[in-house]
Amino acid sequence: MTTMQKDRTSVLVIEEHDLLREGLESIFRQQQDFDVVASTSSIKEAFKKVYKIHPQIIVLGINVDFEEPEVCSKLIKKNPGAKILLLAPPGKEKVVADAFKRGASGCVLTNVVTEDLVQAIKMVTKGQMVLPDNMAREALVERRSKPRNLPDLTIRELEVLQLMANGLRNREIAKELFISEVTVKTHASRIFKKLHINNRTAAILHAYKRGWIQLS
Repeated sequence: MTTMQKDRTSVLVIEEHDLLREGLESIFRQQQDFDVVASTSSIKEAFKKVYKIHPQIIVLGINVDFEEPEVCSKLIKKNPGAKILLLAPPGKEKVVADAFKRGASGCVLTNVVTEDLVQAIKMVTKGQMVLPDNMAREALVERRSKPRNLPDLTIRELEVLQLMANGLRNREIAKELFISEVTVKTHASRIFKKLHINNRTAAILHAYKRGWIQLS
C-alpha cells in the first residue's frame, strides 16, 4: 500500500445491483480522499471482506426487500472501527431507524447527488451522524410533542452527550469542557450504561427522541 493510499479513507461498497454498485465505485475512485478497497453484491461475501480488509467506511445499499438491520451489528462485530453509511430508497424509515440502533452511522437516499454523498461519507468518517433531508427526522425518532421523563443523567453527562451529537470526538469534547480525555470516556461509559446502549449513534437518537439534546 502506498503512502497516498494510507492517507485515504478506505471504503467497502455493498450493493446488490451491479449498475448502482459500479456507479458508486466510480464516484469514490474519482475522489482523492477515498480508496475503494473492495465491493460486493453479497452480504455473506461482505462479512469475509470486512474481517480481512478492515475498511474504515462501509457503504451498505438497502434494496426494497431489505429487512435485516441486524446486518449492521454483525458487520461492526467483524470490524469494530468501521462506520456504516446506508444508501436507502424512500419508504424504508423503520428499517433505517432499526439499523441506526444497531450501529449505522448515517444514511442517504438513493437519489442523492454526488456532492452530498461525498460530504456524507466525510461527515461519517469524522464521527458525525448523517440523516437524509427527505427522510424526515420524525420518521427515525418520535416527535417531541409530549413531555418526556427527565433523564437519569448528570448535567455533565448531558453536556458530553450534546457535544457527541454535535460531532465532536473525545479529544475535542475534553478541550471544550476543560476536562481530560479519560474523563470524557468515563462519562461516555456511564451514559451508555444508564441508557442500556453500547454506541454513540444509538445514545444520540435515544436522547434526541426524548428531547434531552438538539440536533443541528
